[in-house]
Amino acid sequence: MKRSGFLVPMAALLIGASSAARLRAQGSDADPVRVERVADKLGVKLLPNSARELEIGQSVTAMLDDPTKLASHGIKTMHEGARVTITCVGPGKIRVEADEMEPVSHDEVVLLHVAGDGALTPAPKPTAPAKPPAV
Repeated sequence: MKRSGFLVPMAALLIGASSAARLRAQGSDADPVRVERVADKLGVKLLPNSARELEIGQSVTAMLDDPTKLASHGIKTMHEGARVTITCVGPGKIRVEADEMEPVSHDEVVLLHVAGDGALTPAPKPTAPAKPPAV
């Protein structure tokens, strides 16, 4: 009886570990996002000691230096000095969030696709799941 009490948690642990290993293996096929190229195209300055490449799930923080460059990618109302966070959310896909406290506290977010040469294009927005039919 005690043996089965031990085997169930152990089996759950092994299944969880193998699932995590599979996810890491799937993510390793994607090339990391080169942050310096992206930062230049977005018009931001990276903070000291920022990562130079982003794997899926990693992010860096920067300060907005050229609002016109960021505006060309869909974030139009930010001013110089705004905080910009760049997060790799998928293979070749980044989430860019800009926020500022003055003159008015607000934030904006865009999803961008990063091509192999560093070119940035709007990423398709995820579609909402279909609603079940009314009963």
